[in-house]
Amino acid sequence: MQPAQIQRLVETLPAGHRVLDVGGGAAPFPRANHVIDALPFDAAGAGSDGSIDRPSSASTLRPNQWTQWDLCERRPWPFPDKSFDFAVCSHVLEDLRDPIWVCSELSRVAKAGYIEVPSRVLEQSRGVEHPRFAGYLHHRWLISNTSGTLEFRHKPHVLHAVNDAIVTDLSAGTRINPRHATLSLDWLGHINAREVLEFNEQRLVDELCTFAREARQLPELTDRLPMPLRKRVGRHIYYHRLARGAR
Repeated sequence: MQPAQIQRLVETLPAGHRVLDVGGGAAPFPRANHVIDALPFDAAGAGSDGSIDRPSSASTLRPNQWTQWDLCERRPWPFPDKSFDFAVCSHVLEDLRDPIWVCSELSRVAKAGYIEVPSRVLEQSRGVEHPRFAGYLHHRWLISNTSGTLEFRHKPHVLHAVNDAIVTDLSAGTRINPRHATLSLDWLGHINAREVLEFNEQRLVDELCTFAREARQLPELTDRLPMPLRKRVGRHIYYHRLARGAR
């Protein structure tokens, strides 16, 4: 989760609120009273993608505040309706096989919440993890917020090969500006979510290219990737080898 969002939520959530962290076991949200995650309690705070350095509640949670669960299994999570005042789901939905179900259960068990996912700007940019591929290789979905509805589009393999569908090519020393790298949603009462299905390849590619063309106009689209010099040099060497097809 973006540090500014963590700070905002921690400062504004009332002290008595019951807060659920959905899928945040690697770095539990600091105000979480309960976590539901595929990871067991013993893996709490293990860290993911640098998140081990983020503030979390892992050290204060107890086993009875942790539910190990397959979030996408089509059976209700083991919580009564609206039993939590607030639910956080950060950088989880893009990984899951059934994010629509997860959104429905979030709506059922919590009164309000916050969702954060990688933006399409990031997922349609090459060089995030590999100079030849777009976004994060393990992510399943391209996610948009259209008039308050989360829209999930399958992230197609063809994306990596269509230059006009790529927002930008990142060098080893650059990243998508954090302003444009995530999509967030504050919700109250219910989450509107749907899967956008497209079976025509040309229309699918056209939509990808239209999005990329518009996203290229964003101000300050990229910035310098902050990292120590030694790591920066190593990353440049690694990306150079990948770009040439070496292992």
